Amino acid sequence: MISTKWVQGKENLSVVIGIREEVFSKENMEKEITDFYDEFAFNAVLYDNDEPAGTGRLLFKEGKYFIDMLCVKEKFRGQNYGDLLIRMLVRKAVTIGATETYAQVGENLIKLFEKSGFKTVSSNNTVLMVKEGDVGGSCCGGCS
Repeated sequence: MISTKWVQGKENLSVVIGIREEVFSKENMEKEITDFYDEFAFNAVLYDNDEPAGTGRLLFKEGKYFIDMLCVKEKFRGQNYGDLLIRMLVRKAVTIGATETYAQVGENLIKLFEKSGFKTVSSNNTVLMVKEGDVGGSCCGGCS
């Protein structure tokens, strides 16, 4: 059974940080797993049969809502969990007033974000993408 939970504030992030550590360190990504945005960002956690499977966060910076720290544990990939997390984060942004949601992603995540309606804005070391409005359609490529 799939379930999700929202967490906010550094004192509530042990599960989120555990997922980030497993994914980012296992894949040798030189990425900080926590920063000052964790004090106020909204973090979505996805569970598969009560086991933490993935996470992502929504934060407000530079006058824009951004999705980042999106990660799914290796053993749970291929089940559209990343898509579900993106949709949750976009929906959260829209419910708190965003008309656009941004994400800075690596080349490996472009197609995943495009699936949810994101468009490329610019490209340097990472790709800046934007999604206008809310998510539509069904989640997970076929849920009803």
